Amino acid sequence: MSTRSRGETESLGVGLGKAARPDDVIALWGELGSGKTTLVRGIARGLGIDEREVTSPTFVIVREHESGRLPLFHIDLYRLAPGDTPSTGWEEALSSGGVTAIEWPDRVERRLPEDRLDVYLAHKGGDERQLQFEPRGPRARRLRDEALPG
Repeated sequence: MSTRSRGETESLGVGLGKAARPDDVIALWGELGSGKTTLVRGIARGLGIDEREVTSPTFVIVREHESGRLPLFHIDLYRLAPGDTPSTGWEEALSSGGVTAIEWPDRVERRLPEDRLDVYLAHKGGDERQLQFEPRGPRARRLRDEALPG
């Protein structure tokens, strides 16, 4: 699936946020500038959280947003080396009753929950992005099917 603007990418996130249930996990795979944080802004908006509050949490690792119908845990593991997972609170967020969006999940790939929605984002030039949604279990399949058009 392709988007041609930040707004379109964010709209896909809105659908995910609206369809999300407690303890849903969304792993965002993609290089710098591929649209991961933009998608999380949409998820926030779909949860009823002011998307302007969402910035990349690179320096704090975990940022919690509690003002929506469910809490959103936005996790950015960019600064961690693969396999280096000090106590950052990211694992506790997975079963906290909120929605967890993880940027740079490759850093902790073996420790990710089995049932999660993997979203692969690729920058195609300008504002165009390619997104691929791969559910890794029944919970993630339901999220994808309820959230995405067609």
